[in-house]
Amino acid sequence: MYTVKPRVYKIAETRINAIAMEHMLEDLDGHSEHMKDVISGQDSEALTEAAGRMCYRSYGLGVNPNLTKVRTDSNEYFKNTLEKGDGSIFEHASVTFAFLGVSRVFTHELVRHRVGVAISQESMRYVRITDIGMWLPDTLNERQRNIMRQSVTYTEQAYRDLEDSFDWGKMTMTEKKAATSTLRRIVPDGIATNIIWTTNHRNLRHVLEMRTDPAAEVEIRMVFDEVGKIVKECYPGIYQDFVRENTGDDLGWWKATLRRKV
Repeated sequence: MYTVKPRVYKIAETRINAIAMEHMLEDLDGHSEHMKDVISGQDSEALTEAAGRMCYRSYGLGVNPNLTKVRTDSNEYFKNTLEKGDGSIFEHASVTFAFLGVSRVFTHELVRHRVGVAISQESMRYVRITDIGMWLPDTLNERQRNIMRQSVTYTEQAYRDLEDSFDWGKMTMTEKKAATSTLRRIVPDGIATNIIWTTNHRNLRHVLEMRTDPAAEVEIRMVFDEVGKIVKECYPGIYQDFVRENTGDDLGWWKATLRRKV
């Protein structure tokens, strides 16, 4: 057994087609100076704002004759949208994270969030274990940590004994898959695994607050505390109302101050 620490990487995000968006705005007579700045800004936020303004054709004054005032500050636009709770526009843009070295305890919690997400997880039907990695909570004392290590060492030896009972060199891929699936049944949920998770920003706002709550499981709190730091920096308009409350255990609870759920 070896110890690991979960790692968080933002590996992808929405990209706009700036030329096509310019043509769309020209078609709508909505190519204002403000929208030029929007297009040249952060892509996920540009798409979100453009989608929101489509609802009222509020790209600039004169585009919709019913409007006598149009907000030309993106942060103010997002703030007003968040205050009203108009959350659907935040579903257009997405962000993708790789969570490495997390446990299946973590992934069992993560997959409960199904709305607007895509998940690709390392398969233990296809991937045989070469070594068991595990994150151990910092709250454990040394005796408790040793008990966990001993338990995993015993399980790992049982895994090796069972693994050695198969003649892998003579097996087809289908047979290997069935045997590997059998082997995984004895490993602990705490085993380190890797997963890629894509979500839209409406869902992420909800998950971020829920999974950094002090009542949440500690490993998922730790991972989403890192997620909170990333999105707060990368998408300042969408997450402008989020504040990080120190919970006294080196982790933070990310809270929405305008509206808890949009």
